[in-house]
Amino acid sequence: MTLPSSPPAARTVMTAARHRAPVVALACAVLAPVTLGAAVPAVAARGTGSSLSVEHRHDGLPDLDRRALQQALSSAPDRVTGMLARVAGPDGHWAGVYGCADVTTGQAVPADGHFRLGSVTKTFIAVVVLQLAAEGRVDLGRPVQQYLPGVLPDGYPPIPVRTLLNFTSGLPELTAQDLPTTPADIVEHRFDDHPLAELVAHAVRHERPFTEPGSMQVYGATGYYLAALLVEDLTGHPYQEEITTRVVQPLHLRDTTAPKNDPTIPGPHSHGYIAVPQPGGATQLADITEQNPAAGGMISTTADLDRFLTVLFRGRLLPPAQQAELFAVPDVPYLGGTDHDPGHGRAYYSAGLLRATLPNGVTVWGKTGSTYGYTAGMFTTSDLRRRLVYSFNPTIGGGNDLALVNRILSATFTAPPAP
Repeated sequence: MTLPSSPPAARTVMTAARHRAPVVALACAVLAPVTLGAAVPAVAARGTGSSLSVEHRHDGLPDLDRRALQQALSSAPDRVTGMLARVAGPDGHWAGVYGCADVTTGQAVPADGHFRLGSVTKTFIAVVVLQLAAEGRVDLGRPVQQYLPGVLPDGYPPIPVRTLLNFTSGLPELTAQDLPTTPADIVEHRFDDHPLAELVAHAVRHERPFTEPGSMQVYGATGYYLAALLVEDLTGHPYQEEITTRVVQPLHLRDTTAPKNDPTIPGPHSHGYIAVPQPGGATQLADITEQNPAAGGMISTTADLDRFLTVLFRGRLLPPAQQAELFAVPDVPYLGGTDHDPGHGRAYYSAGLLRATLPNGVTVWGKTGSTYGYTAGMFTTSDLRRRLVYSFNPTIGGGNDLALVNRILSATFTAPPAP
């Protein structure tokens, strides 16, 4: 299974008390050991506590292999300046870091570092929309045009709200004509503001990938721009405020923020960089840590995202009907899909989550996201027996390094090959 879209050694920061591992030296400064958070306590939640019906243990889930995890972080390519990862569950905990938080000073990556989430923000938006559906304020089966008249072209067919969340709307996406794409332009325009309505207006000028909403799936951002606009129209508040009051604050995610236009990252963090070509063929790293947060602008930590996954999968954020929507993967083809995709040519996204079955038969759910200088991801087995959260800092722009992502997934959820 492949997800869509000589370095210094990684350093194990902390493991469960009964399985402590030695610290491996990094090229950067050595960090002191840190302690992962305790088990997630109950929260005041909108759900009933009903969780997805799952087996108690996933067949094929191996013992936690800390050496494999350490090796996966060590395999980060030279186009990644820093990385951190956290694995948690009943089998124990592990956290590791790689590389440098600051290439100028050589400062080590902080294990509790904050990072930009990119499209992991979509999962939070999906939860808010599903909460609004549970409150009777939006009908997922009704066309979004009834709630946001005039936002989409008149010639569009009815596009149900549900299709915005599960990537089957058929809405077109932004292209290189709409936003800066070269490294130099990205650096120059990283503080530009692009309101949601503007992004949608630019996107719908392009050809739709398919004509019948709900008939196919293809990943994109336009549907979530509309979903965020829908949240704002229904509540009268910026969608960032709704995420904060409905999810961040009730779960006590103290290191998670949903900024509207603050370009900074609070707390300890690794810098984000982009490699800008120079005359003669060389490249120079430009620091783009500060940037307009834009539409995927949430900031969090591995501990907070682990807590979010735990509470979400325990059914404490959504009532049963909406919890089922969260895991409902449409039975439709994936546009341009292949046998090597997580869905093997069929849809593999639900409402804000990705489903993938690994070669050993273990199925994981989660979400990846990227913005310039930052890539993040969170994955878990549906019974929460093993959970992974990671972040790394690519220098090639706002994209996943798929080989690295697959290595950390494999190290977390599959057994290493026999020697």
